[in-house]
Amino acid sequence: MNDVADEKLVEMFTESGEMRHFDELVRRYTGKARTMIYHMVLNDADADDLTQEVFVRIVNNIHRFRRESLFSTWFYRIAMNTTRGYLMKKSRAPVVFHEDLPEYPDHSLSPDRSLISSETVSQVGEALAELSPSLRSAITLTVMQEMSIKEAAKVEGCLVATMYWRVHEARKFLKKKLQKRS
Repeated sequence: MNDVADEKLVEMFTESGEMRHFDELVRRYTGKARTMIYHMVLNDADADDLTQEVFVRIVNNIHRFRRESLFSTWFYRIAMNTTRGYLMKKSRAPVVFHEDLPEYPDHSLSPDRSLISSETVSQVGEALAELSPSLRSAITLTVMQEMSIKEAAKVEGCLVATMYWRVHEARKFLKKKLQKRS
């Protein structure tokens, strides 16, 4: 099923109801969704819960996919809306980056390089936590998910020019924050 387009899998699932078609979509998108959501909420447990919630929403609303865009665009839009809703509920408490020790240390790095690498990750995480949700999503979609500006704008439901501005502002903010810390 690796060579079957996402849109075809959706069609096969909605017509037959066979979960194996939906399971293939889950297999394709779980890692991407989890990574994107983590960079928005900066917490492993919350990212796991939200990833699961996204797939529940997808399966419950898959009949609403109208093929006006790619499935991936529709999927990421639901994932971002779910995440944004969570962040709005939690808006009284700001997002805090929780630095966890890596489960599998990179033994190819020297101890000094490993320490520098973990410090850099920590600094980037803290700087991301200070971004507004809209700027954080712009960086997450375009840099971490490697979407084009146009794709990211579709996911966010904004103009391409707005997405360019958000990416510019986020990069400017992150550069300023990271320069202060180095």
